Amino acid sequence: MKTLLGVATTFLCLTMSVHAADVDGLVKQLQDKDSDVRRRAARQLADAGPEAKPAVPMLVAALKDSDLFVRRFSAQALGAIGEGAQSAIPALEKVLKDGNEKKEVQEAAVVALGKMGSGSVERLSKIVKDLENDMILRRRAAEGLGALGPDAKDALPVLTDTVKGVVPKGKKMDNNNDIRLEAADALGNIAAAGDKDVLEALKSLNAAKDAKRNKTLFDAINAAVKKIEARK
Repeated sequence: MKTLLGVATTFLCLTMSVHAADVDGLVKQLQDKDSDVRRRAARQLADAGPEAKPAVPMLVAALKDSDLFVRRFSAQALGAIGEGAQSAIPALEKVLKDGNEKKEVQEAAVVALGKMGSGSVERLSKIVKDLENDMILRRRAAEGLGALGPDAKDALPVLTDTVKGVVPKGKKMDNNNDIRLEAADALGNIAAAGDKDVLEALKSLNAAKDAKRNKTLFDAINAAVKKIEARK
């Protein structure tokens, strides 16, 4: 039995060291002159998931790579690493603020933020709230908040206002159904029965005379209410 345990332990250690060696090699490849090599390295680091945590500094640097796909795959790799890549949040935020960055890269950055735990809630909330942001980015941010569940409770006011169509003074009401649907779904995943303001807002929306004109939104809000009331 001891022999078997020793063999298993040795195998596990060897496996871990191979993974570490692989990550080190991929980090070096991220600096290769050939963009194809850099792209492949970034994608493989994404496949490695949390085990690629040692690559975070180089992946952050790769967000400024001259190649679109290297930047995109690097953002995806940071998301795959998850909470272990929280130090990359400021860099991902810069990607989103760069007016010259490609939408594909920015979308990958938003999705990555949504996988980094409660530390990304404030950033994701800002993305949802800002009507100047691309709609796809706002939707992905709402999805990310919903995926975080109760850890994203600080986002409840923003998501509630989004479902209601509330906008800052001087701005036009947001009638884009996609973002309202995403926000309603997120509320259903985050809020609890004790969040009375959220429940009252959702029920009030569906009690309006014209609520059923948009059956898809009506159903999404009803589903959110049921999920929230079922959560203690």
